[in-house]
Amino acid sequence: MPEQQRNDISGKVPNNTDFNNHSADDNPLKKLAIDKDKDYIAIPIDSLRIDTVTEFDIYLQNQQSGKYVLYRRGDLPFNEEHRTKLNQSRVKAIHIDAADRFRYLRYLENNLGEIIDDDRLSNLERSKIVYDCATHLAQEIFEKPWIKKSLKRAHGIVNNTVTHLLKNPAHLTSLINLMSADYRVYSHSVNVCVYGIALGQSVGLDTWELRELGAGLLMHDLGKSEIDPNILRKGDRLTEEEWKILQTHPRLGVDILKRFPDPKPSTIDIIHQHHENCAGTGYPHGLKAERIHPYAKITSLVDTFDNLTTNKSYRKALNSFAAIRLMQDQMQHYFSPDLLKTLVVRLSEEGSKNFVIDPSSDHLRKSLKLPARRRIA
Repeated sequence: MPEQQRNDISGKVPNNTDFNNHSADDNPLKKLAIDKDKDYIAIPIDSLRIDTVTEFDIYLQNQQSGKYVLYRRGDLPFNEEHRTKLNQSRVKAIHIDAADRFRYLRYLENNLGEIIDDDRLSNLERSKIVYDCATHLAQEIFEKPWIKKSLKRAHGIVNNTVTHLLKNPAHLTSLINLMSADYRVYSHSVNVCVYGIALGQSVGLDTWELRELGAGLLMHDLGKSEIDPNILRKGDRLTEEEWKILQTHPRLGVDILKRFPDPKPSTIDIIHQHHENCAGTGYPHGLKAERIHPYAKITSLVDTFDNLTTNKSYRKALNSFAAIRLMQDQMQHYFSPDLLKTLVVRLSEEGSKNFVIDPSSDHLRKSLKLPARRRIA
């Protein structure tokens, strides 16, 4: 496509009648229609921020032919006039090339604080953006754990996730309903982060504490990036030697985290202790309950819950009622009794993956040996 032609049509919204009914000869937009066999992704118009350069091209779809037309180039700013014209033309969706999905997710991540406060987007749309951004970042971290900016990005994602969850209880339900049914280490990390923040709120953690907890939750399995994927996929069919290798992932995760500038001690504790249990039979050190960080106890509980309620290559997922029943009947001694009870109470309907958030009194903080709430003058 000649560059000049692309410039000439950028930002024009076709009149529905003209676009659908004019011939290619008298409709320059139709001349530029893209092969519909190429993959495109629909995105919300309101996910684009005003006066930003997106770095990905934006397309409109001809509803009659199914073909796509370039609307706005990625190296040109998207402004209020473009949004207004799209809305006035009753355009229901804009599209991006599927090959630009990662660019789009990074764009959303960079603008996430503004996006989650934008009431033009539905609760579900905002929750999907939060979940997709977090999953994409987690995938990047596991595939390239040596990138030092990842920790700062993780804190940014977690801070916005906490803000989103605290803003409206319905956001939690939306996030849980978006969770992947199939296990991947990065989507599992995001699921654990969401569940853990919700449980943390239920035991009375404040916003600052939830953000601190969330960073560790998101990165709790960081060490698995150093483990052979074949071992991770085998699950409970591991040989003794493979089991020993898998048990090194908390230490490996701490080693990776310490390469980042200024890792928080609580994040280190979560990564190192999330497979310890209150019976003292966990790994890597077999710590008893009193020596396990409260955040690691939360992580252990929700990590187990998500593992049980997610499909694995070697077994199907349990529904949440069956998972909780199993945890109560066969694993009760592994967890803090108050935390397990809180998880049971916060899971609403039998067999559904929905939390009911109802912040508890300070006795739960005391039972977890958390410090008293900080008083703000």
